[in-house]
Amino acid sequence: MAERQQQRRQLRNFLINRKVQLRITLIMVLLTSLLTAALGAFWYAEMRKASGVIRVNAMATLGDAATNQLSAELAAQDRLRLLVLVGFSLVLALLIAGYGIVMTHKIAGPLFKISRYLGEIEADRLHELWELRRGDQLQEFFAAFKRMHGALRERASRDLALLDRLIEGIEGGADLSGRLDELRALREAKRGSLKRAAS
Repeated sequence: MAERQQQRRQLRNFLINRKVQLRITLIMVLLTSLLTAALGAFWYAEMRKASGVIRVNAMATLGDAATNQLSAELAAQDRLRLLVLVGFSLVLALLIAGYGIVMTHKIAGPLFKISRYLGEIEADRLHELWELRRGDQLQEFFAAFKRMHGALRERASRDLALLDRLIEGIEGGADLSGRLDELRALREAKRGSLKRAAS
């Protein structure tokens, strides 16, 4: 029972963003199915033509009994070819669907993680980031995101260190007028960071 729940949980974990992942997978399956159907219909039609030519030649050279037996064998072969074509199409669609879910999981997982970290940043929490799993896509994008996150953490640490020094000075009764330039520089840096980007 526990093993079945674990297996179900792992399968559900592959569908992190169900809507997007299933839409992309469905498009992949539909495109593959359309191409397979078009190629399969052409192949099947050509095989039926070949069977018809063999049947016509047999009618000219063989008797009625042999022609009927050959026609039955050719019809059975045509049915077998159709079954093979349909079976191949179904197996290919299942393989593409499985591959699509696994592949989109390797994109949806990092996007889920990044959006969760963006929520943390919005809530003013700059905790350490966990690395992406090996094999996940968007590694370069996550590396850039991680650099940005590290720069925010470093800036917050510098600001905190300045605040600590000021608080210690105030608590110690020190004259902090010498620190006003440092505070003004910090204020200007913060103001500059809020300016509108040049278009």
